[in-house]
Amino acid sequence: MAINLRTRVFPLFFWAVTIVAAQNIEIVVHRGANALAPENTVASAYAALEHGAKWVEVDVRASKDGVLFNLHDETLDRTTNGRGRLADMLSCEVAQLDAGSWFAPRFAGLHVPTIAEMLDSLQGKAFVFFDVKRGTPIPTLVSLVREKGFADKSFFWFGDEKMLREFIRLAPDMKIKVNAKDIDRLKYWQTICSPSYVEIAPEFITRRFRRYCHRHGILVMAACQEDDTSQFQLVIQKKADLVNLDRPEDFFPLLKTAR
Repeated sequence: MAINLRTRVFPLFFWAVTIVAAQNIEIVVHRGANALAPENTVASAYAALEHGAKWVEVDVRASKDGVLFNLHDETLDRTTNGRGRLADMLSCEVAQLDAGSWFAPRFAGLHVPTIAEMLDSLQGKAFVFFDVKRGTPIPTLVSLVREKGFADKSFFWFGDEKMLREFIRLAPDMKIKVNAKDIDRLKYWQTICSPSYVEIAPEFITRRFRRYCHRHGILVMAACQEDDTSQFQLVIQKKADLVNLDRPEDFFPLLKTAR
């Protein structure tokens, strides 16, 4: 059965972004609104937009034949009816997998989206945070991002420093996010790149850290992934520029009532 992912998204989305902007905290969704729809699918991305998200994270992994997919885990076992590593499968095989039934029967038939499909789906609706996994061919990713018009509508994070250095060489104009818990660690990353964003646990955000970041043109993104919502109020109190979370449907109401 076909799933209409676009129903009622647009009016809600633009209304939501207006409110978020007024509070000066932009919502970044980790794997989409993954309590409302299967993670890393177009459905979870659209659900997030309905709850105030301005940024959607995609996890970039390559199939055996070099096609880029949006999949968090190295293997397909947890979120599809497939088995084994994505890197060992051809894109045509991945396209046949069901990535929705594990979450709920109504999502049966959803597939693992390619990065190209995600970008097409989010064009004009959201910005994109690329979490680039090991083994991703950087030239392929850079070329795709430019082709889809997201070079200036995105930022990138690399868990592999070697991949980060390659990315800087190939795409010096694109924005980078780093992780740090204090100014000293951030200064280390500044010897390697010019970060536009830094991700940090909310309890480590100090006035001094925030001032240092803003003086260097770096936006502060609080990290509140997974199911724990206990730090949402702290994120607002600490005046983060962005928040990376899994539960926009819980954070957004708090943001609307924040003074």
